Amino acid sequence: MRNVKTGLTLLALGLFVSVQAQASGFAVPTSVVGLSEAGATVADASPVSSFAINPADMVFFPGTRAGLDVVAAEPSYKRDGVGASNNLLIMPNLFVTHRFDNLPLAVGLGITSPYGINATWPAGSLSAGQTQPYKNDLRLIDINPGVAYLILPNLSIGAGLDYYQSLSATFGPHSGNGGGVGGNVGLFYTTETFNAGLSYRSTAKVGNDIRLPSQVQAGIRYRFTPAFATELDVDWNDWSNTRLPGYGNLDWKSALAYRLGLSYHFSQLLALRGGLAHEDSPTSGASIQAAAPAPSSNLVSFGLGIGLGHWQYDIGASYALSGNANSYSPTFPGTYKASTFNFGAAISRHF
Repeated sequence: MRNVKTGLTLLALGLFVSVQAQASGFAVPTSVVGLSEAGATVADASPVSSFAINPADMVFFPGTRAGLDVVAAEPSYKRDGVGASNNLLIMPNLFVTHRFDNLPLAVGLGITSPYGINATWPAGSLSAGQTQPYKNDLRLIDINPGVAYLILPNLSIGAGLDYYQSLSATFGPHSGNGGGVGGNVGLFYTTETFNAGLSYRSTAKVGNDIRLPSQVQAGIRYRFTPAFATELDVDWNDWSNTRLPGYGNLDWKSALAYRLGLSYHFSQLLALRGGLAHEDSPTSGASIQAAAPAPSSNLVSFGLGIGLGHWQYDIGASYALSGNANSYSPTFPGTYKASTFNFGAAISRHF
């Protein structure tokens, strides 16, 4: 058993040290359990990675928890049948939480890669006058300390600070590196069979030319049996003031996402997860941008969890596919289509 745990640990750590911290897609998963359940985890406190979604839930777990989630993404963008080139993008995310003994208080830290873009359109694919490839490259990290307090035996509140730093922000000849600050708050309620979660993350200006969206997430998780649980989440993302270097204000709108997650624990050793989601598009026909076409999409996901003593190992994958979206933009006209395959592995421990 010890050899198995050691091997899995080395595998996850090997993934971490062998990759470069990158991100693909404007909003990307930061949790493997969340990825496995189609993002429906705002009311699920069990993975330590849920701290990044809802900081209020960590106060229900005594001691110290730590986790490393490595998520990879392979997006595909096409315009009038011509595709942008995308590399396999790998994003490590680190989480640590600690509940103080005999105090209704917990603190946590997350270092994540929640946003990013990486796509290069070949020469001539966007306009007849495009003589050079046009690269869109955005890589951000979020350093997110937080605190949670137990208001009542079943109800907690949490808050955190988001410090964003761009590792790269290059869009054709334009760039806009820098840092910026935002914040997040959350509520979490739990009983033996029922959880409810609510979280808000503020907008943030990163450097002079990047503005990130604000977000509200609400979810209800119900355990039909001790083994089987399902969660329904609704996300609201306000992209209306989002900016990127070279593109300025994207002229997007707020958009909703609907997520259904499922989990079944055969035992303490093995859990199966799955999910479905629909994400509305923040674009209109006149505001589709080549940096991130972002048409509406449907997503399916699957995951597996293995518990070995104090150690937990998770793997997961999801696939999102959009329909055709017609752009009437004078800058980037055409018919766009997008898909994204995400997968990841995670390791966590309770001390």
